[in-house]
Amino acid sequence: MKRRTLLSVALAACALFPLGAMSAEPTWPSKPVKLIVAYPPGGATDTQARIVAKRLSEKWGQPVIVENKPGGNTVIATDPVAKANPDGYTLLLTAMPVLLNPILMEKLPYDADKDLVPVTTLTSISNILVAAPDFGVKNVPELIAKVKANPGSVSFASAGVATSTHLSAEQFASMTGTKMTHVPYKGSSPAHQDLISGRVQIMFDNGALQLVKAGRVVPLGVTSAKRLPWLPDVPTIAEQGVPGYEASAWYGIFAPGGTDPQIVDKLAKDITEVVRAPDLQPQWEAMGAMAGGGTPQEFRDYLKKEKARWEKVIREQNIKY
Repeated sequence: MKRRTLLSVALAACALFPLGAMSAEPTWPSKPVKLIVAYPPGGATDTQARIVAKRLSEKWGQPVIVENKPGGNTVIATDPVAKANPDGYTLLLTAMPVLLNPILMEKLPYDADKDLVPVTTLTSISNILVAAPDFGVKNVPELIAKVKANPGSVSFASAGVATSTHLSAEQFASMTGTKMTHVPYKGSSPAHQDLISGRVQIMFDNGALQLVKAGRVVPLGVTSAKRLPWLPDVPTIAEQGVPGYEASAWYGIFAPGGTDPQIVDKLAKDITEVVRAPDLQPQWEAMGAMAGGGTPQEFRDYLKKEKARWEKVIREQNIKY
């Protein structure tokens, strides 16, 4: 009788607490969390990562360790996260290439759709279309006229193939029926140097805000749908004769595929609270960024739209690595 009673209690407990619920770690995180960043130390993405990591460490009572793994168009950083134990202790901070590499690369060491789980966005940054000081154009219509008069003679810099700085320009060329020459660099810093010196004529860049404020480049337009609060006098590209034009860079957090949905939801909730904290907004604005955040489903929906948009540009412009 006693054994039968104990069995009944055990069965009742199983009914109340299914195996899936019992397997989720109730105290996560109970040890340090590693955040692998797909970009080098010292850049805007790294700065954002360290700001958020510090806040999450304070919130969780556990260290959030930032580890930079640049290179390979984000593959070097993505691969170890895709193959990590899906326990929420290894995360990835990356950007657009993680979405587009499966389109542009014949072979990847992971399956991005299966091996990664979108968590939430950290920030989004609109690009600024800027010109070299001696290029002689002051707005988008003047740029279009100059490019059409000399197809292929105007060069645009980018921070690398398939980055937002590259694809924003290709989308512009597609929508305006113009042809420009792409000059890719390993990051924005060397591209800025050649832009300022006039070796390249224009650049669509999300790190150009301080150059604009310092008067070192000429702002022609912004890629956002609305004017930016920190550059209210610079019109959008859309309002200068390219209706429907819009492009932005985003930085997002991913977890390994198979990570418990409860952990993914907690990550999204906590990161959203951090990036939207009122006292952080001046720091984002100084970078020309806007706070991200949101649910995993919202991030998935956004990625689906982004992939469709940029895959179309890649096909039309025949973009390859």
